[in-house]
Amino acid sequence: MTLGAELIKLRTVRVPYALLAVALAFGVALTVAIALTSEPAELASEVGARLTLSTGGNMAGIMALLLGIIASGGEYRHGTILPTLFVTPDRGRVALANAVASATVGGLIGAVAVVATGGVGLGLMAARDVTVGLSDAQLVGIAVGGVAFPALSAAFGSALGTLVRSQVAGLSIALLALFVVEPVLTELVDGYQRYSLTGVRVALIGGDAEAAGAADGGLPPAWLAAVLWTGYTVALVTAATAVARRRDV
Repeated sequence: MTLGAELIKLRTVRVPYALLAVALAFGVALTVAIALTSEPAELASEVGARLTLSTGGNMAGIMALLLGIIASGGEYRHGTILPTLFVTPDRGRVALANAVASATVGGLIGAVAVVATGGVGLGLMAARDVTVGLSDAQLVGIAVGGVAFPALSAAFGSALGTLVRSQVAGLSIALLALFVVEPVLTELVDGYQRYSLTGVRVALIGGDAEAAGAADGGLPPAWLAAVLWTGYTVALVTAATAVARRRDV
């Protein structure tokens, strides 16, 4: 019942639709920019193809992270956590349900973004007579990663929002980590990129190391990236669930 209630909450508010629109707008725009400004030889290479076709999963994952934070942190900001706990007094169960619901919606955002940007990217490459430098298995990997990353990212964001109990704090921490801390550490610490949140994210969506900050920084294999990001997410969700059970509202 709790999971169903959380899904209904997300379905009946505007935030998921707005974040989907942003993911599509930026994902498609970036795909078009790369596909039209790159030289055909660059676009046909594995690096060029990965940069072009992974934009949907990347943008969807970032938006899904914000969705998770807003979904859980918003419960405390707007006071809706009180009636939720009145119906389901198990705080841990509520936190877990929010994370699973966020992951479900995040995966849907990823699926739509991957289809849209992949269609645009492949269409533009075909229009320029560019042969995609990726195997069918690699293309499937990009598509699967583009759905898995937003799903895991949304659950990660939900857990973060539950831990800090604030949309503003959660969003600030996430944006600071993504766009300030991670780039700085990538520049300062050799080998950090390979197992950083950014590096694992890019590897999971099938991107290239250049998109993670440094072309020579390397990325983990896709399977290891999936294991690592799943581990990070499960650890944070477990912590959020445990902390929620010990709290008063």
